[in-house]
Amino acid sequence: MAKAAITRINGDFYAALVRAMNHLGVRLISPGDHVLIKPNLVEPASPDSGEITTPQVIEVVARYCLDYGAARVIIGEGPSYYQPELYLKECFTRTGVSQVAERLGIEWVLFDEHPYRTFKGVSESTPDEFRVTEFAFTCDKFINLPVLKTHYLTKVTLAMKNLKGCLKREDKRLFHRHHLSRAIVELCQIVKPTVNVIDGTARALVRQLGTGYAPEGGQFPTGLIIASTDIVAVDTVGCALMGIDPAEVETITLGARAGLGMGDLTRIDITGEELKQLKFRVQLPQEQLKLSFPALEIIGAEKSCSGCLLPLLHSLLLIQQRQIKADRPLTIYLGEKPEILKQGTTLLVGDCARVEGEDEYDWVTGCPPDREELLRRLLNWFSS
Repeated sequence: MAKAAITRINGDFYAALVRAMNHLGVRLISPGDHVLIKPNLVEPASPDSGEITTPQVIEVVARYCLDYGAARVIIGEGPSYYQPELYLKECFTRTGVSQVAERLGIEWVLFDEHPYRTFKGVSESTPDEFRVTEFAFTCDKFINLPVLKTHYLTKVTLAMKNLKGCLKREDKRLFHRHHLSRAIVELCQIVKPTVNVIDGTARALVRQLGTGYAPEGGQFPTGLIIASTDIVAVDTVGCALMGIDPAEVETITLGARAGLGMGDLTRIDITGEELKQLKFRVQLPQEQLKLSFPALEIIGAEKSCSGCLLPLLHSLLLIQQRQIKADRPLTIYLGEKPEILKQGTTLLVGDCARVEGEDEYDWVTGCPPDREELLRRLLNWFSS
């Protein structure tokens, strides 16, 4: 059976991590190891937002590695494509992660500033050519440190999807032009973390709309981590914790079928805390959008990358927070070569959605599109 550990923090992050490793029965670090810690730093969000791996957890994991004899510890990430290239470093500096590295005397690296390894013709589910950071292959130990949250396209973004940050910035959007979940599984065949630790310590659990929210039914158990050497098993437990059926998450079902790990919850030995005592149910992004924007239709999201999708979702969230009446019909098209079904209530988002020879449609240009301009267009529509 696969093994996963759930441990509560109870005020002592370090002790919780040690308990998790003991539950798994693994000796994670050997003296002299070079260690890569790969958190989720998708954007320069607040440490308590739940959008990113909390700096406190990153620091505890790094200190654990040093205490057990690691010779070199690196915190590395390649932020989301929708984050402007000019501000990528702010995902480290504004979040406090660079200060963690300085305090511990270790390195933080923006993958995009360092060498990549090129892969060609991997499968029909991936781009013909894409690049993966060399750090993923030159380290002795790879610690995958995602955060517990949902995702508009893949339902969840946990350990498996967190490896997408190892791709070169320009290649991230190419993964969305194929079957995203299948492409992620192919990437997991290439990048093999030593251990996966899901951070469930933020004060606010988030969906891909980018802000904290309460799950259905009330409170949820913050202050815990989920760990496993099995990347599919840890995502399976994370899904179950949030009340999401793992069998309905393609990265899990496809990953299990590919032999990457265990996707059957009944065949995972969960140690530490009891899962049934902690389970809650989140509301998925599409469910919340339907409630807030009953006449909104988004077409082509499955073909779009985060460069278009995330600014759109964030803009809709801001409109929701401003309590603007948002029941006017609107169809938003994303992705390459959309088939326009309606006129007069249409907004095209991103350069990929450009329809040649058709100028009557409202279109927000850019790759990625300007966030302020997108918000302005949406506000004009729903406020008019």
